[in-house]
Amino acid sequence: MGGVIIYEPEEDSDVNEFPWTVTFEPSGGDDWDSFICGPYERDHAVALAEAVALDDAEGGVLAIVKPMLPALSAEDVSATIEELREAALEEEADADETVNGTPVDFDDDEELVEEEAEFAEPPSPEEIREGMARQYRRLLDLDAE
Repeated sequence: MGGVIIYEPEEDSDVNEFPWTVTFEPSGGDDWDSFICGPYERDHAVALAEAVALDDAEGGVLAIVKPMLPALSAEDVSATIEELREAALEEEADADETVNGTPVDFDDDEELVEEEAEFAEPPSPEEIREGMARQYRRLLDLDAE
């Protein structure tokens, strides 16, 4: 069965302004090499992922939509990894609760939520090119004065 997994940051998060990528990978019994496409604006990434994965007749495509963090050095990457590790530890500590003195991890109860496609039509190649150009300008800070 194919599907789409979309990273959902808070509505006011700076992450929404980052470039986004879509990783297409096999789902189910298919066996082919995964690949990453982008950078896109978030809406274009979601629409493209949905158009491919949800329209796949064989149901063997999983599309994962995530932001692309702009890191300019190994130190930036290491700092991000450390922040994510700390956040995961805090989340794990918050999730561990006790019932009658016995620790219970409620993360195991998570269920996949099936939703309707967010976009009826994927963006046109021209719209994608325009969005990529905006992302590259933003990444390279070409619009800054």
